[in-house]
Amino acid sequence: MPKPVDLENWNRRDAYEFFRSYDDPFFNVTVSLDATELLNHCKENGYSFSAACIYFSTRSANDIREFRIRIVGDELIEYDLVEATQTLLMDDDSFKFCYFPMCETLEEFDRSAVKAVDKYKKLKTFDVESDRLDLIYYSVLPWLPFTSFKHASKFDRLQTVPRIVFGKYGVTGGQHMIPVSVEVNHMIMDGIHVGQYVDRLQKYFDTCGVC
Repeated sequence: MPKPVDLENWNRRDAYEFFRSYDDPFFNVTVSLDATELLNHCKENGYSFSAACIYFSTRSANDIREFRIRIVGDELIEYDLVEATQTLLMDDDSFKFCYFPMCETLEEFDRSAVKAVDKYKKLKTFDVESDRLDLIYYSVLPWLPFTSFKHASKFDRLQTVPRIVFGKYGVTGGQHMIPVSVEVNHMIMDGIHVGQYVDRLQKYFDTCGVC
């Protein structure tokens, strides 16, 4: 169950109050991560590499409290668990959205993701878990090895769901590197928290979750 954040005793209270006055409180960073071990693991076990990226990214986000905090009405709420929605490429090259429930293991998530993709390809909808904030919004651009990214937005300054994008991986110095864009609301978190997420995700990529 979600619980209110104790704002009076939150160590980020001053930063939260400071960025509440900003017209544009969002910041976005793009990093390149080494996905070599994860890619090999997926090939050896028949897992979807894209699903594995979403799974370990969501695990990483859940490991960091700030990635589970949202603004709901006039309150700050901390969720126990956040899950994933992602853009889904259709057969006619248009896109819709897909919801991926969290699982205990990559193996379970991979099986669940196959069913989810089949379900949402048939539904063909943009209205996916749209009443929920306990999510991470994902996009995957397997055609572009981007170095920066900007989201389309209705510009709701109180939008506090992190947005994460994975791009096309490529080989650099024998390593398979993948770009990852992370957009968050500065009211909720700072660069250190995004850094913790990136470090955690790289560790999951390196160990394939055995960490």
